[in-house]
Amino acid sequence: MNKRILQAISVTLLLGAMLSFSNFSYAYEISYERQSYGVNPWGYTVAIPEQDIIYLCGDFDGCTLRLGMYNWDGTGRTASRESLFYYNSSTKTWRASAGDTAGLNGNGVTEHVMQAWSCYFTDGQYSGFSNFGDYNSNFGLLSWNQYNASCRLTIID
Repeated sequence: MNKRILQAISVTLLLGAMLSFSNFSYAYEISYERQSYGVNPWGYTVAIPEQDIIYLCGDFDGCTLRLGMYNWDGTGRTASRESLFYYNSSTKTWRASAGDTAGLNGNGVTEHVMQAWSCYFTDGQYSGFSNFGDYNSNFGLLSWNQYNASCRLTIID
């Protein structure tokens, strides 16, 4: 476990015990779980199951999204952006810090959670650059045609 996290937990528990705030404090399990997805630049979404989103992002602290556009200029570099993301599995609502985007999953309307150049993390489904809407509970990773690039998304709990 990360040394800084262990120190933070120790200090929190120690202060709570010393100040008799134990009834007001609680600890939760900290995990380093993550899931990564990739898609080639052909205008199709790779499905990201809602269960993965619930597991990684549907808790108290949400998750971090890392969206990268790989090899857009033929040099093998990755351009990237990050965002905090929260998902409420009861209401199917979501919100991301990048761009202050918010939406409702499964409402029939495609809403992009996050975009970095030609890479999109979205709740819509695409095939051959055609938008088929948000017709199920899955999310998706899409590489659009702004650049000829592969897209990579890592979701970190």
